[in-house]
Amino acid sequence: MPSPTRKHDAFAALCHLAGASVIRYAMIRPGDRILVGVSGGMDSLMLMHLLERLRRRAPVPFTVQAATVDMGFAHFNTAAITAYCQAQGWPHEVIHFPGKAILEAKNAGPRPCPLCSRLRRGQLHAAMDRLDCNVLALGQHLDDLCASFLMSLFRGGGLKTMAPHAAADSGRKRLIRPLCEATKSLIREAAATFAFPAKSGACEYLDALNAEGDRAWLERHLADLDQHFPGVRHAMLHSLQDLRPAHLLDPRFLHPEELP
Repeated sequence: MPSPTRKHDAFAALCHLAGASVIRYAMIRPGDRILVGVSGGMDSLMLMHLLERLRRRAPVPFTVQAATVDMGFAHFNTAAITAYCQAQGWPHEVIHFPGKAILEAKNAGPRPCPLCSRLRRGQLHAAMDRLDCNVLALGQHLDDLCASFLMSLFRGGGLKTMAPHAAADSGRKRLIRPLCEATKSLIREAAATFAFPAKSGACEYLDALNAEGDRAWLERHLADLDQHFPGVRHAMLHSLQDLRPAHLLDPRFLHPEELP
């Protein structure tokens, strides 16, 4: 069990890192109204805590509130998430949506994540319209970005990952990921400070995805790669921040006519 001092240090380190990411990628502007997608998991709850801390200390005014999409999975602990948000004084919107039924109707069982993500995102955008929010904050972290990059690379989807700050909804809104440079291990260490509600029933496909899914496989192998390439996640982060199109094979960025 980490000592109280170490727990505090981990949360402070996470806040410092996320704050630096917010500045680096110009994520928050004066007057922003941020909706945070809170699944009830460690990552999204930590994101709410650090954005609330940043809101209290930032030199620019902005607001933060939480929203949870209940997809209809059995035993999803919506009440516990709501109780936790209320205890923190966070405004919290619960969105009940028949996502499970839609996944089953579309026979998405073998690959549920792409459709599930689109359905959840659509509901969050609708909530943004109702609540007059212009920014959606999501809790993906550095491990997620590394796994997404490798998945796209190995599946031939191009050199891409989850952007830290992107336009959304035809440019009417923005999407931010303040945890984009934080590792999962740091978030887990910082989360030990908090008595988060137990997360259960969030996804009925989770066991199969952990056993056979591409993302879970890649996340496990990131740990293996780290044994051979220490600090591999931060090395990948550095590479993602250092794009060199002239050394790739996309003809749009090659200009042989300019060569001597």
